[in-house]
Amino acid sequence: MKRSLRGRALAASLGGLVVLSGLVGLAPRAAVAADKQLQRSREQLRETRERIRARMHKMRVLQRELNDLATEISLNESKVLEASDRIDELEGQIVVLERHAMRLQGQLDERNREAFILGPGAPVLYLLTATSAAEAASRLSILSEMNRRDAVLAAKVGRADERLSRGRAEMVRMQRARELALQHLAMARAELRDKLAESRKLFADLQDRQHQILYEISRIRPFGVCPVAGPHAIADDFGIWVHHPKDEGGDHIHQGNDISAATGTPIVAPFDGVAVASPNHIGGMAVKVFGDFGYVYNAHLSRYGKLGPVSKGDVIGYVGSTGNAGGPHDHFEWHPGGGAAVDPHAFLLQVC
Repeated sequence: MKRSLRGRALAASLGGLVVLSGLVGLAPRAAVAADKQLQRSREQLRETRERIRARMHKMRVLQRELNDLATEISLNESKVLEASDRIDELEGQIVVLERHAMRLQGQLDERNREAFILGPGAPVLYLLTATSAAEAASRLSILSEMNRRDAVLAAKVGRADERLSRGRAEMVRMQRARELALQHLAMARAELRDKLAESRKLFADLQDRQHQILYEISRIRPFGVCPVAGPHAIADDFGIWVHHPKDEGGDHIHQGNDISAATGTPIVAPFDGVAVASPNHIGGMAVKVFGDFGYVYNAHLSRYGKLGPVSKGDVIGYVGSTGNAGGPHDHFEWHPGGGAAVDPHAFLLQVC
């Protein structure tokens, strides 16, 4: 009988050892799997960073092109304005020149009409009808002066016509220059619109990539600092069954980790976000911090700290034992994506 009992005990012991060795064997395999997943995530992050760097370089090149286009547009607009001002000035000058040329031409036409009416023999007759040599000389002098004045008038008409032609030619050149500048301006603006659209798309893609990499980081390391800024002890108690009377919340599964610390120890925001007071019967004085990729819940505070927009490390409260607490501690929960709570223990050990 004793031998039988000893055999059974030995078999039970061996069976226990086999089960234990199986469990021990599972732990390394789980750790290896976790390490592989972490390694894959890190490789994905490196690839994403490379893509972001490439897109940022492309955006910098594109930005220089946009700056050059903006400068070209500004210069063309200046050319258009300058040409328009010169055209307006030339139009005014041409109006004055046309009036002056018309007046001179009218005078010349009047002299031509008088000469036509008198006929080609009038000057000779005028000289021959002189009664003396002195009068003939005087009349010759008058005819010479009239001829000189006619020549001067004709020269003035010629110069006025020449100035008018130059003014009109310059106005045509300025109109062509303005038209060319307007064409360049239209092309530069169209190119600017296209490049701005490309820049907006690149920027949106870059933001998406940035959000993606931040999300990947939040999966691997969601907290930037330890939520309890002082001596503490972190219990690995997520998911345990908690027994309490109904007036104390009843039996429930523990949704976080209890971080024990002295009353009054600061509790800080683990990431940038918005801190909101969330008091309740079970958690007592509590505060949530909503970030880009989820929120954390801290319960049993002794008093509140900073609420509203907060940065990583801002004091949002202090350790206490309000609500359903057996002693001073921070009941800490992590809700990625605003969903159900997940075990934060591994993440806490990274920063605490």
